[in-house]
Amino acid sequence: MNSVQYVTPAKIYGIWDDIKDFLDASVKVGSGDCTLEQLKGLLVSNAQTLLVVVKEDNIMGAITIEFINYPNDRVMFITNCGGKNIVNAETFSQVEEWGKSQGATKARSYAKKGQSKLYLQKLGCNIMNYVMEKRL
Repeated sequence: MNSVQYVTPAKIYGIWDDIKDFLDASVKVGSGDCTLEQLKGLLVSNAQTLLVVVKEDNIMGAITIEFINYPNDRVMFITNCGGKNIVNAETFSQVEEWGKSQGATKARSYAKKGQSKLYLQKLGCNIMNYVMEKRL
């Protein structure tokens, strides 16, 4: 069984070599909002949060989260997610429960079209819209 564990900002440097490849894969398919090293800085400064997925004392993946407060909701925005077989109901039910314990009322994540099928099938997510972006 996978276990989702919160990592305090003070422990980011100590665990970084074990999780950076999981996050690097995710950062590389993202929209270029930050580099891997910049993400590390966001985690250490507590601007984003790190969760690790552990199975039998082995780290199987990593998830980074940013909370966004809107007038009607506190959104747990999953900014990066990478690992070995971690996108499943077992793992994400724990992520959702952790988010609720932090006051989140919604979970949100960007996904490319191919990735969205995984979220639909395994997590019961809905496609609300596609996010379009243009660099200015």
